[in-house]
Amino acid sequence: MSIVVDHWSDPLCVWAFVAEGRVDDVLARYGDRLAVRWRVVPVFGSVPARFAHGAWKDAGPAGRAEATAKLAARFGVSGVTGQVWIDDPPASTWSPSAAVAAVRLAEGAGELPGGATGRYLRALRHRFFAENLNVARRSAQAETAEALALPWAPIAAALDDGRALAALWEDHEERVRLGIQGSPTWVFDGGRAMLYGNVSEGVLRATVAELVAGVEPGASRC
Repeated sequence: MSIVVDHWSDPLCVWAFVAEGRVDDVLARYGDRLAVRWRVVPVFGSVPARFAHGAWKDAGPAGRAEATAKLAARFGVSGVTGQVWIDDPPASTWSPSAAVAAVRLAEGAGELPGGATGRYLRALRHRFFAENLNVARRSAQAETAEALALPWAPIAAALDDGRALAALWEDHEERVRLGIQGSPTWVFDGGRAMLYGNVSEGVLRATVAELVAGVEPGASRC
């Protein structure tokens, strides 16, 4: 028996990027008892609006780049400059989020191998933060799939016919129902437990360990 885990994140979220080591740790320890679903929560709907009159207005692109680099360094992730926010910022996270949703649909239909969604999401995020690539561009999304040896045709089909956007909308409705505040968020067993934000490795590991123990033979889930 496995615990269903929904991992919610934005492809452009630096907090999700620096937390990937913690995700790896949990999956290495308990992956055989976790059924992980990679869900998308688009936080940056309009990047131009954030710079024009939103939270990033005062700092501007240079300030955003500096904050990104500092945060990555603080959590031991080297080589992150945030320069993409200056040189070629994506206009919206909905574009790479739709690509992730398209991969998830194709994986679910058996058109892509198991685990493709998580690999693709992380690859997009790595290319954005580590390579300063604007992953909102369809060309970057296709190149990322190619680098992972994932056929692009089923992904493009889900993007072109609107199924990927429909999946994003369904994620949005589920996000509202669960009261998810942002990225990254772990939701365990349909909402039995939830961890939001930059939770420590110890808290994450302890939470998963307790939940996993609760599904062992003889344990009570009352």
